[in-house]
Amino acid sequence: MRRFLLPLVALGCSDYEVTVNGKTPTGDSACDGGGLPDPYEVVVDPSCEQEPDPGSFLPTVEWQWSASTGAPGYDDVMMTPVVGDLDGDGVPEIVFTSYAADAYGSAGALHILSGSGGRELAAFTSIGGYAPVASAGVALGEINGGAEREIVTITTDSRLIALHADGSVVWVSEPYPGDISPYGYPAIGDLDADGLPEVVAGRVILDGNGALVGKGIMGMGGSYSIPIIADLDMDGLQEVVVGNAAYSKDGTAKWTNGNPDTWPAVADFDGDGDGEVVTSYSGSVYLADTDGTALWGPSTIPGGGGGPPTVADFDGDGAPEIGVAGASAYTVFDTDGSILWSMPTTDASSQQTGSSVFDFEGDGAYEVVYADELSLWVYDGATGAVELQEDGHSSWTLFEYPVVADVDGDGEAEIVLASNNSINAGWQGITVIGDATGSWAPTAPVWNQHAYSITNVEDDLSIPASPTMNWLSGHNSFRAGGKRDLIGNPLADLFPVVQRICGCDSDTAQLVVQVENRGGRDVSDDLTVAVYSGGALLTVAGLPGGVPGGEASEALVIAVPTASIGKQLKVVVDDDGAGGGIVTECDEDNAVEEPTPECE
Repeated sequence: MRRFLLPLVALGCSDYEVTVNGKTPTGDSACDGGGLPDPYEVVVDPSCEQEPDPGSFLPTVEWQWSASTGAPGYDDVMMTPVVGDLDGDGVPEIVFTSYAADAYGSAGALHILSGSGGRELAAFTSIGGYAPVASAGVALGEINGGAEREIVTITTDSRLIALHADGSVVWVSEPYPGDISPYGYPAIGDLDADGLPEVVAGRVILDGNGALVGKGIMGMGGSYSIPIIADLDMDGLQEVVVGNAAYSKDGTAKWTNGNPDTWPAVADFDGDGDGEVVTSYSGSVYLADTDGTALWGPSTIPGGGGGPPTVADFDGDGAPEIGVAGASAYTVFDTDGSILWSMPTTDASSQQTGSSVFDFEGDGAYEVVYADELSLWVYDGATGAVELQEDGHSSWTLFEYPVVADVDGDGEAEIVLASNNSINAGWQGITVIGDATGSWAPTAPVWNQHAYSITNVEDDLSIPASPTMNWLSGHNSFRAGGKRDLIGNPLADLFPVVQRICGCDSDTAQLVVQVENRGGRDVSDDLTVAVYSGGALLTVAGLPGGVPGGEASEALVIAVPTASIGKQLKVVVDDDGAGGGIVTECDEDNAVEEPTPECE
């Protein structure tokens, strides 16, 4: 649950206008002859909340997994982990492949961890007799119309394999050597909007049961095959996008452009409502239009290299920018291809890692999350200023990047980081990082694939038949996390209700008052209730114990001069007689006109 600090003292009160229209006072002198009313429940106003304050940025390790019980020795991770709730219990799982003894390209293990605490739920070195590639990508989603969610990865003999969380095999494809990379990353999307998703790896397109429905003849999303899925031309049918082509479901090319086949990402860069394709390759970044024609590029990546691009509005100017990690720098390119900023990094290994972006503090400003060989970095999206350098991390590096998701269902974002000590001593396995004060902005409990684009998957891992493209959903991003609406902090709303006026046959009448708290925040402090007549203070009474949210208080009997009953009275909650109060309320002056009791 998101937590906020609230002011404890504020000037404010709640009042009630009481008019008895000159009735002749009659009734019990003790005001208890008819009994006093009991507390009761009241309806809470859901809009009664305080605008949330931006969170802090105080990263702390929540938990680490560094040793497998189900596959001992398979502890090094050099791929992008994915997150999703596979069993529907409200707590997401983290799924990834791992390797042993530096053998990142051979047979490995597939692991499933609980997002809450990192307990290993399952580990498989054999899935129906097939071995997962030790650094192959993983995708999650509901792919064949069943109630269960599936895990898709790549085997050592170039097959795609789908399984359930218990290790049972859903299907195994034919082998596709040369069409997918052993290190590739599957992507899941509904290409024909029929409600039955397809699975894509490299240039191979399978249906939800693992049967081949199409295969392209051009690129496969780089030599290590990381294709993406998007509806570029907004015709209602998504395409498979690789570095130099866009394929229809049957594998026919809607366009090719002769560019190098490399990592793609997609967003609306020119504001025309269609998607444009950004690619990075061997030290350069390119932008192509919806139909593949060049818009700009090559723009040079400082220091060379260049991994899968990340797209977001890094600087808050309303237009998308591109983040690319290279051999010795992380660089953000502006919408026109010029360099916005660049920061030094260390990646002499693959020189092709990725990154993610998220607004952790909920203040409207993105941060960049990137991990090189030696450190986990968090940069200010607009300037590149370093917000975090965590040197516990280490990686030999392939094409992995840290992801951002609500991994434990607590309503707050966490960073999920993969590490290995194959090149330097450091962390192994999976590290989950959150905020020390628990104030990071809420986000989705899912990051289901390397080619994640927020709207490509639902929270329950179902795949939308016709997803709203990111650039039409207020995001215009790719490999970026989506901030959920910040949960407003509930406030109290104290409202006095005069239930009876009695004892009017003497000089002193009595008001029977209950205080309703129509807000969701409990008030536990002792309160004061003041009564005024004609603007003059008559008395102040105490209400011990406060009032819980959604409830009315015990009855409070307040003595006032009987002569004042024929005039207009004002009953004010949280007023010490001098206009001061201690509770922050939705409505500090909620006087109401409604029928009031006659004097008994």
